[in-house]
Amino acid sequence: MNFSKVLILLITCFHTSNAWGEIQLSPAMQESKVDLTVLEHLATLSSDQFEGRKLSSQGSSISQSYLVSILKKLNVTPFNNQYRHGFNRSGLFQKKLGTNIIGFIEGTHYVDKYIILSAHYDHLGTKGRKVYNGADDNASGTAALLHYAQLLKIKPLKHSVILLFTDGEEVNLLGAKAFISQQKEMLTNVKLNINLDMIAGNKRTKKLRFISKNLARILSTDSIEYLKQLQIRYNTHSNIHLTHGFRGTKRLGSSVKRTNWLMASDHGVFSNAGIPFIYFGVGAHKNYHTEFDTYSNINQTFYLAAIDAIFQQLIYVDKLMF
Repeated sequence: MNFSKVLILLITCFHTSNAWGEIQLSPAMQESKVDLTVLEHLATLSSDQFEGRKLSSQGSSISQSYLVSILKKLNVTPFNNQYRHGFNRSGLFQKKLGTNIIGFIEGTHYVDKYIILSAHYDHLGTKGRKVYNGADDNASGTAALLHYAQLLKIKPLKHSVILLFTDGEEVNLLGAKAFISQQKEMLTNVKLNINLDMIAGNKRTKKLRFISKNLARILSTDSIEYLKQLQIRYNTHSNIHLTHGFRGTKRLGSSVKRTNWLMASDHGVFSNAGIPFIYFGVGAHKNYHTEFDTYSNINQTFYLAAIDAIFQQLIYVDKLMF
């Protein structure tokens, strides 16, 4: 696969004054080559070799080894001295073992205050001869976290960052629930969860959607307003349309399926634990939970722009949190 043929993106660069009095867009759009390693991660994780990454499967084991190998390569510290954090799923006839993969990058100012960046790496596995590769859901978020790990090792945030790759999201958010249960003593020091779940879409995707809750606990009124301004700028100065909110319903034949987006992914578990969150995703699309959610069917230009937009907001929030 020749990743060098991927389009060079025009990426919006946001800057704030030293006093954080206003948000300024850079005078001119700056052309820059995006690190294409993130696409290699996405392509690898969503390949047939990983067998759809189902909980407690051979494909899951391969996924875990891949994630750990990349974190080691990047010299990311294992969380609490280990990358793998197991948990049990009790079934009617047997127990299945799930495994969260967790890395840690120490902050420059607030070592004991944490931002959790989360993305689930599990998917649906195989059905008959069909492989449910889950490129968008959620190899996209998983690869983005690996990319952020690389960036944050070079230039850490003020707050410490926990890189949480959850297992079992597709099975009632088991991995996020296990993390909350296993780390009760540190939860009061978790300032924010940023959850990425499906940020590559399909060929026609144009909108990166987001929702948040309880940001007023960590940001001033002015900071929240400035963040909104930053988000609005992406609608006219980027390859994505950054949109607040998700579609409330999806029609399936004659039925209507309503999605509670506040609990649609791992961020819901953190919210229930009283932790503010921002959730980024594209919502459901035609390839969602089908065998057509493959690397060849994602929107690469959109995906790379989405990664940048999310990271810019992460930097902003880290600087302004109290």
